Amino acid sequence: MKDKNKKKENIIFVFLTQFVRIEHVFGWSVVSFGGFILGMTSLILYDYLFPFIVFSISTFCIISFTFSINNYYDADSDKINPRRKDYNAIASGKISKKTGIILNISLVIIPIISSYIYRFDVFLLCILFLAWMWLYSSPPLRLKSRPGLDIIWHFFAFILIVLWGSLIAGKISLINWLAAISLGAFSLIGQVENHIYDYSSDKKTGTNTLAVKIGLEKTKKILTILVFFHIILLIPLIILYTISYYYSIIIVVIISITGFIFFKYKRKEFTKQIFFVKYFTNIVGGSVYLSGLVYYILFLLETPTLGLLNIFGVS
Repeated sequence: MKDKNKKKENIIFVFLTQFVRIEHVFGWSVVSFGGFILGMTSLILYDYLFPFIVFSISTFCIISFTFSINNYYDADSDKINPRRKDYNAIASGKISKKTGIILNISLVIIPIISSYIYRFDVFLLCILFLAWMWLYSSPPLRLKSRPGLDIIWHFFAFILIVLWGSLIAGKISLINWLAAISLGAFSLIGQVENHIYDYSSDKKTGTNTLAVKIGLEKTKKILTILVFFHIILLIPLIILYTISYYYSIIIVVIISITGFIFFKYKRKEFTKQIFFVKYFTNIVGGSVYLSGLVYYILFLLETPTLGLLNIFGVS
C-alpha cells in the first residue's frame, strides 16, 4: 500500500516539476492574480468567489499548458542534452508522448469549458491566450526558435497574463493596461538576460538565440535600452497611482532604498550593468507594482487620496 502511494506521489511530483514546471506556473499565476485584483470593483470577497475559482482553474491549466507543450516539442532535443533531459518528463521517459498529448489536450479543454460557462468575452480571450501560448513552442511557427520574435512573444504573453486576470475579475481599465504593458517590458528584460547568461552554452550547442545571432555586445546594448524603456513605462504608474497615498509612496521608498543598500553591499558580485538591470527592473519595478496594488486596495476602500495631482490640474 505504501509503495502504491509512493508511486502515485512520484507521478504527481513528476507531472508538477518536470512536465508543467510548477515553480514557473506559480510565478506567472501570481502576476495574473495581481491583474485579477486590479480588475475587482469592490472588496466584497463573496462576490468574487466563483470568478476566483474560474480564474484559479483556468489560469493553472493555461500556464501549465505553456510549459507542457514546450516540453512535448522539445523532448527529442532534450533527450540528447544531459543538462535538459532530467527537467523534461517526456525526454526522460517518465511520461510517454501519448500521455503527454492527453495531458496537453486536457489542459486546453478545461479552461475553454470553464471560461465558456463563465462569460463569453472571457471565453474569447481564453482562445487567444491558449493560441498565443501554443505558438511559442509549436510548429510550424515555433516562435521560440526565431531570434527576436521569441522575446516579442514574451512581451505580449505577459500583457495577456495580466489582462486575463483583470477580465475574469470584471473589468480592464487604464491601470490594468499600464501594469500589463510595463510587465511585458519586464518580461522582455528577463528573456534577453537569459540569452546573455546562456550565450556561451547556446553558441557551443548551436542554439539560435538573439545573443548568438547579433553578438553579445549588441545584445547587452539592447538590454540597457529595454531597461530605460521599462523605467519610462513605470512613470505613469508612479504619477497616476503611487503618489496618491502615503502607504504606496512609503513602499516604493523603503524597497528602493533597501534594495540599493543590498546591491551596494553585494557590489563585488555584480557588474555595473547587472546592478543597473537588477536594481531598476526587479527592485524599483517590483516596488512600483506592489505600490499599485496597495493603491488600488485603498481606492476600493474609498480612502481619500493625497490629492497631489490636483496641483497639476489632474483629478
